Order: sequence, then C-alpha cells, then structure tokens
Amino acid sequence: MIIRAAIRSDLGAILRLLRELGDGAPEQSGTVRMSSAAVRAWTRIEADPDRSVLVAERRGQIIGTLDLLVVANLTHDAQPWCVVDNLVVDPASRRKGVGRALMEDAVDRASRAGCYKIELVSHESAHAAPEFYRSVGFEGSGEVVRRYL
Repeated sequence: MIIRAAIRSDLGAILRLLRELGDGAPEQSGTVRMSSAAVRAWTRIEADPDRSVLVAERRGQIIGTLDLLVVANLTHDAQPWCVVDNLVVDPASRRKGVGRALMEDAVDRASRAGCYKIELVSHESAHAAPEFYRSVGFEGSGEVVRRYL
C-alpha cells in the first residue's frame, strides 16, 4: 500500500469513497457520476498549495482518502495549524491499517509544514471512530459547534 497525494484521475475513486460518509444521495449503480461542481471543486483544491487530498492505493485501487488543509495562523508565533477532514476507508479494507497509514502521513505532512497542532473533524455517524482516533494519538479537547449554511 502506498499513500500519496491524489491526482485528477483519482477523482472518481475519491467520490466513490466519499459516498461512505453519507453526505449525498445514494447512487443507483456502482459508478459515480462526476458532476461539473465536483470537477470545479477539484480544480480549486489542486490549485491550493495549502490543501492536499491524500489517497491510499493498493494494487492500483484507491482504498482510502482524507483531506488535509494547512491553515495560516497569527497565534503560536504565527505557526500554522492543520485540519483533517473526510477520512474514509473502503469498507472491505477497514481494520487493515489503511486509516492509520493515511493519518500518519497527514501528521508527517503537518509537522513538515511547521504546524503546531493538527485537528480532525469526526462525523457523528462514525461510531468506531473515537477509538481509532485515540489509537493514532488524538484526544478530545472540547466541543465542536457548527452552523450549516
């Protein structure tokens, strides 16, 4: 298995994985329709030097992904911080070290970027996630509040 930065040709596989997060309507077939909005979003993501989408690949198949964003900051001597979102592993590849490898790579990238902290956004539907996050060195540090627009 390798962990690498995603490229444009990975977009279909990434969108397939992201369906596991339950954000969108269920697809009627095994293929994922690549909307023009997704392509526009991908174009913005790949043009942003502070943004990385990572993928885990095994035998040519994308089996996991996460989104990594380095955020400029004025506190902590202007050291940036990092946020990880949309961590998802293909159901057939779970509990095989894929999520751990993705998170270790994300932490390494955040460290090399000079970040003083890395935060992870966990979705309420991820029931097994808290145990996993603790196992890779993350701990709760307050309550996340959000307002959807």
